[in-house]
Amino acid sequence: MRPSRRIAPPLFLAIIAPFLVAAVSAPPDDVAAFEAYSGARLVFDRIALPPGDYYDRMPPVPVAKRARVAAIALREVRKYPPGFLGAIGLKVVGVFAACVDDEGDGFRPYDQKLKGYRYFGQWNGRDALVSAFYSGGQLPLTFHHEVFHHVDATVDGKVERFPNFAADDDRFRGAIVGAPAYAAPVVSAADHLALKARAEGYLLEGAVGAYASKSAGEDQAETARYLMDALPDALLQVVDQPSLPGSQRLLHILGAYDRALPDADFRWFVDVALDRADARRDLGELRRRARATDGDRRFVVWGAEEADGANPVLRADLGRVEGAAASARDIAEPVERTRAVLGALRLLGRYRAFIAASWSVTDGTEAAFRGARAALTDALPKGRRALATALRVVAWDDLTGLLDGETVRDARVTGRLVARGAAAGLPLNPYLFKVDDAVTDAVVRARIRSSQPATVRLGGGSGVNVAPEGRILTAAHVVDGLGRRMTARFPDGTAVMAVVTHLDAKLDLALLAIEGDADLPFVALAAHAPAVGDPVTVIGQPGSRTPDNQPTGYDAFTVSTGAVRGLRGDPLGSQRLGALMHDAWTYWGHSGSPLFDADGNVVGLHNSWDSRTAMRHAVPYQALAQFLGEAGVGAAAR
Repeated sequence: MRPSRRIAPPLFLAIIAPFLVAAVSAPPDDVAAFEAYSGARLVFDRIALPPGDYYDRMPPVPVAKRARVAAIALREVRKYPPGFLGAIGLKVVGVFAACVDDEGDGFRPYDQKLKGYRYFGQWNGRDALVSAFYSGGQLPLTFHHEVFHHVDATVDGKVERFPNFAADDDRFRGAIVGAPAYAAPVVSAADHLALKARAEGYLLEGAVGAYASKSAGEDQAETARYLMDALPDALLQVVDQPSLPGSQRLLHILGAYDRALPDADFRWFVDVALDRADARRDLGELRRRARATDGDRRFVVWGAEEADGANPVLRADLGRVEGAAASARDIAEPVERTRAVLGALRLLGRYRAFIAASWSVTDGTEAAFRGARAALTDALPKGRRALATALRVVAWDDLTGLLDGETVRDARVTGRLVARGAAAGLPLNPYLFKVDDAVTDAVVRARIRSSQPATVRLGGGSGVNVAPEGRILTAAHVVDGLGRRMTARFPDGTAVMAVVTHLDAKLDLALLAIEGDADLPFVALAAHAPAVGDPVTVIGQPGSRTPDNQPTGYDAFTVSTGAVRGLRGDPLGSQRLGALMHDAWTYWGHSGSPLFDADGNVVGLHNSWDSRTAMRHAVPYQALAQFLGEAGVGAAAR
């Protein structure tokens, strides 16, 4: 992309442009489908472009080739969520036979036939992009390159070009040299295998190509077009080899899509790579119909109020949402289904808020909104019944506020929702579904479900209640010192104060006594130490910030599975690097997380990891048994 001279069509031409274009050639079906899906118009003539910076010469695509161009454009735009282009303010996509300018940028050769420098595409800096059509292989790459320039300037649907560029470019440069690095995203074991099966062996180790050296912005756009062209390989790479500079580039790009519009998160692209995004696309019916813009806060309302204040067209649209909600049931993976439904609920809540701000909401329209909400909540997985009940009964303002304040793509429910649900008599543990998603064996899953309520968030780390009278076991480096008072938060939202009563710095273990009487869940220490190869489940709290104070965006009460991989050194010696080695996934903040065996009993306590090997380490069973015995905590049965 090269900023060029501003060339705006005269006003009268801008007004009649759509009619002139229609007169030249009737658009193929895929042109209409492109606009219906993306929220942006696909045009082939310069006169149809909005005012902006464009190349000196952009001859129109011949009529005979437009159907092919439209088919390619529709295929590629469906890699983004429904309505994505329109929601981020990209109104027009123009495709031309060539993009030619009288000035070069040092990277493009002079074309004698075209009598100028030949370019591939350009973003106009505001609301449109143009691309040349030289070949069927080139057009998709240019399209994604230019779309990303717009994404790069967008946050939550709002384009703020230069402020966003400056901060974003600095973060990008830091990431590719590892200061600080983006963490690897997590995928399920089934998705990991599916991505491997589809991957073709591509690996982006550094920059995409020489053109990436032009600027940080072009480096990112080149990475974006690589990502979209090699999606299974790129996603597999960031999961398996996140430390590569190329992986950091890709992770930055994925984060930019997510920042531009939350629907375009990492898991959306996994769905696209695995050909299972159709159900989530169907849930975008409301956005497509209402043409949601401005971060899903402004909508087009079809129809008009009748004498009684009702809008039958609006009600019919809400009826379509009820039908589209059924598609969510086609999303087999519970986590993915939950994210899709919560995203649709957020959109529905914002739509109602927009209606209520300007029109009356009659009883009939209110019933239609409630019916749409009920259909969506009913589509939540079986393990989220308590959540579904809470979302169905909270007030609309509360619903929208809660979901707006949440990272809906991560399916998190904060203490605010827990408190509101509790006030309505709804006992909630909104994180149990994570056990269902992570543990495949039905018997083990049931035992881990019974243990999960005893886990806690403790300051910047994790812990577990190991006694009916309330004793929180954690890592010594989580609590700092004896006598410290801390808040322990359980998965159901219960928060209690606890004080550090025992600490062993050598074993990296600490025990806190819960203040006051409370009927709280607890787990027992296992009867014996685990063997190498035994399965373990870890439940912990990824920290909200890294050690250098960067936000992580990690989810709460994360569940991961793995196995015991060995025992190093003396199990009763120094546990600065825990003697029990395991490979269950952990993040910053997991220190103090319990390792459960297949019976749901504690067999270790995560406390560290080896950056050289990526092996996770835990304080072993032998140290736990000695420490708890000296503290007078027995292995009470649950």
